Amino acid sequence: MMRWLLFVAGTALSLPAHAQLTGPVKNGDTTITVTGVRPSRSNVEMSDWRMAETPHVVVFSQGDEKALAQTAHNLEKLHFLLSALHGRADEPDETIKVAVTMIGDAGSFEQLQLTDLRWQYGPFPTAFAKTIYYDPRDEGSVLATTEDGVNLILQPSRGRPTNRNCAGGDVGPPLDNLIVVRPDPAGLSQGSLEPDVFDILQQIPVNEIAFCQSAASRLYAGFAQNYLMTYYPAAYPRWFLQGFGEMFATMVAGDDFVEYGQVPTGFFKVMEHYGDYPVPHILNGRYLSGKGRAWTPYHAWRLVHLLYFSDEWKPRLRAYLDSVANGADPQRAAGVLGDAGQLHRAVINYRGRKLQAERMTFPVERAPAPVVRRLTRAEAELIRGRLELGARIEVPADSGRDRSAALARRSAWLNRLRENATRFPDLSEHQLLLAEAECRAGNPAECLSAAERVLARSPSDTRSLVWKGTAMTQLATRAPASERSRRLEEARRHIIRANRLDPESTLALIAYHDSFAAAGERAPDIAVEGLFKVVQSAPAAPGPRVTLGKELVQRELDAEARKTLLPVARGAFETPEQPTAIALLADTRR
Repeated sequence: MMRWLLFVAGTALSLPAHAQLTGPVKNGDTTITVTGVRPSRSNVEMSDWRMAETPHVVVFSQGDEKALAQTAHNLEKLHFLLSALHGRADEPDETIKVAVTMIGDAGSFEQLQLTDLRWQYGPFPTAFAKTIYYDPRDEGSVLATTEDGVNLILQPSRGRPTNRNCAGGDVGPPLDNLIVVRPDPAGLSQGSLEPDVFDILQQIPVNEIAFCQSAASRLYAGFAQNYLMTYYPAAYPRWFLQGFGEMFATMVAGDDFVEYGQVPTGFFKVMEHYGDYPVPHILNGRYLSGKGRAWTPYHAWRLVHLLYFSDEWKPRLRAYLDSVANGADPQRAAGVLGDAGQLHRAVINYRGRKLQAERMTFPVERAPAPVVRRLTRAEAELIRGRLELGARIEVPADSGRDRSAALARRSAWLNRLRENATRFPDLSEHQLLLAEAECRAGNPAECLSAAERVLARSPSDTRSLVWKGTAMTQLATRAPASERSRRLEEARRHIIRANRLDPESTLALIAYHDSFAAAGERAPDIAVEGLFKVVQSAPAAPGPRVTLGKELVQRELDAEARKTLLPVARGAFETPEQPTAIALLADTRR
């Protein structure tokens, strides 16, 4: 077969410094260069945002530079730890690196209104504030969390409420289950105390049950979940992914070691406050309803910690996960795990010395320190726009208040991108983001204009060529039937040129296949081969999986189709693609 579309790069290419801001970068590559002339305050306005990059992650932050470097370095250590535990530390890696954005405090995070379309946090009690956003996108996974920790208040105070934000809270010590009794100012008279002592006591929270959950713990948990869905995509139950993430949320990293599995901060308080959760209700999926007894990240931690560290239960866990991955229903899979009552008793009794942790040492060069650079103001303006991309484009299909609110947020977001593109007319990054947003929002004329503004300055810019081809495809499908074929061919020429210039671009491969799907035409085999490469680059993304699965079903490649579709159809999280994946899976034969 002529490989006229799908090229494989034979050598590593030098990427521009803004590449991670405008597109994906493969693991092992780097976008930050130290050669050439770097921007200076004299000719470029700098921002307070910085970017730290390692071989497997890039982190953006407005916070302290040292803290940013430490966060990126710890994530690289976590990646190595997970790779070593799974025996793939020296395996080749074709996936796209994770992009992480750190956002102030809980209030600032919530103001962004980042809607989780393809991942859900919980369902947990309202006390467990959601300060993590995760989106497994077609062009690589995106994570966002806060710079500050958050106080989880299980029982509010009768005095002055605790500040919502906090620092610390990394690992819970064994004494975490002790209760500290403080005097109740309501029972004291001001005359019995010095005035300043009485005022101080009035500020102390009374009968409050609370603890600080660190921002790092949310980031490590989300990163660990993404690792599993990226390198070992399968139909995991949500409780397992949650518990797996929490097991690494308490990671402690040194220069040449990492520890994981420690008891999380607040664990004993949570267990005492909410009580145990019935294991049978976990295995049959009842916990996902959010009804009945409270299900928390700490219940997930305890169950998975037991199954992971126990010599008795770990083989059963492997058999259970294999059964789920092969499409078994919850009842049949639970039977593989063993007697639910026996497991429930084991979980309840899992405390004290049984709560073990592990330490792994490694040569420091296996987890290299990040390269950090400060971003220009124009680059910094891209961060929020790209972060919001996944949460703004898709809106609820049903008419109603939710859809109206989502449309209003998308409109405001698009207007902001248009204003930035007007404010920075000479900066291709803003035109590229606008082109992508307009095309994904179904505005091909506006998308084409933004793409052509970049091509006027850089005729070989691959992303602009892709968005130009995508816009022309959308316009061609709206054209009279007599013009459609010619205009589609013209659109594909731009996409094919982008692929030849950058064979690693998953965006071009997706656009090429979509040019046939949008026209209602059968995609050629070479376009389907491109989808295989996209899924290999972003295994956690459900979109390319379902698109590829549909092509495989049409070609009666049922075994490959089932393998491709199961992580979405029976996966841990509700996604817009899940109903289609379920329907396609039903069309396959075992």
